[in-house]
Amino acid sequence: MQPETHRLTHSIYGRQSSWEEAALALIAVPWEGGVSFRRGTAQAPELIRQVSAQIDYYRSECPLIEEIGIAWIEPSRPFSEGSSKDSIYETEVLPYVRLHVEAALRAQKRFGIIGGDHSVPLGAHYALATEKPYGVLHIDAHADLRSSYEGMSFSHATILYHISQLKHVERIVAVGVRDWAREEAEYARSLYPRLAVYEMRRLAHGYLRGRPFTETVSEIVSLLPPRVYVSIDVDALEVGYTPHTGTPVPGGLRYEELFFLLEAVPRSGRTIIGFDVCETGGAELDAVVAAHLIYRLCAIALCGTDSGA
Repeated sequence: MQPETHRLTHSIYGRQSSWEEAALALIAVPWEGGVSFRRGTAQAPELIRQVSAQIDYYRSECPLIEEIGIAWIEPSRPFSEGSSKDSIYETEVLPYVRLHVEAALRAQKRFGIIGGDHSVPLGAHYALATEKPYGVLHIDAHADLRSSYEGMSFSHATILYHISQLKHVERIVAVGVRDWAREEAEYARSLYPRLAVYEMRRLAHGYLRGRPFTETVSEIVSLLPPRVYVSIDVDALEVGYTPHTGTPVPGGLRYEELFFLLEAVPRSGRTIIGFDVCETGGAELDAVVAAHLIYRLCAIALCGTDSGA
C-alpha cells in the first residue's frame, strides 16, 4: 500500500506514472530551512519538473528509460515556516522523506530525492536502516561534516556528519570537496578509512601531473561496498553549470567527469540503491542542468549492472 500522503498529480519527463506502474519514485523535497547563504533551492523541485518536458528521453546507455514509469511525489501541503527550523525539520521534513523511501523499498522501487537544501536526504538513511549495509558516495564542494552550523543541527552543512553516525552505513567516500573547516578535516581523519575524502585539489593535481582520471575513478569506486547510495550537491560541479546554487565554489568537476564517475559504479558490478540531487538554484538554467543530470542518473540507477547483493 502506498502512503496516503503520496500526491501523484503531475508528470515528470513527459510521463505521468501511477505508483503501481512506476519503477522509480522521485521524491520532491522543497525545503531550504537549512541554507546559510543564498535562498531559492526550495523552488528547484517544481522548476525541474516543469523543464523536464523539454528533454529528449532516449539514452544510449539505457534505451528502456523512455518506457520506464517514473512517479513524481510531492508534499500534500507546504512545509511550515517559522524560526524553529530544527523542530520543523524533525517533525515534517524528515518523516516525509522517510515515509516515502520506506514505501519505495517495500515496493522494490529505486528512488531519488530532489531537494531542496542538502539536509533533506537524512530520512532516506533512516529508512535504509532495515536494509543491508551500504556505502555513500557523497559528491559535493563541501564536506558537510559539522555537528551543527549556525545554531542548527539539521543544516546543509551537517548532513554527512549525521550519516557518518549511522552504523549501517559501512563506508563513505566524499569527492570534490574544496571548501571545508579545520574541524571537518579533523573529524574526517578520525573516521578514516571508513570515511575517505577526495579533495578537488587532489583530483586536479593528479591529472595535471599525468595520472589518468580513469585510475583515480577506479580507486574511488574500489573503496565502495556492493550497495551504493549516491548523494549529489550540484555545487560539486564548476559554478557555470548551476550558478544560482546556494553556496557556489570555483574549481569544480566538469559534467562528463561527474558522469564518468557515476557510470563507473554500476560498471564495477555495484548497485545504486538510491540517490539525491540537492542545492539546485531557483533559476531556470539551474533547473535545466539538474533535470538532465537527474534523468541520466535515473538511467544509471535503473539500467546499471545489478550485482544481486
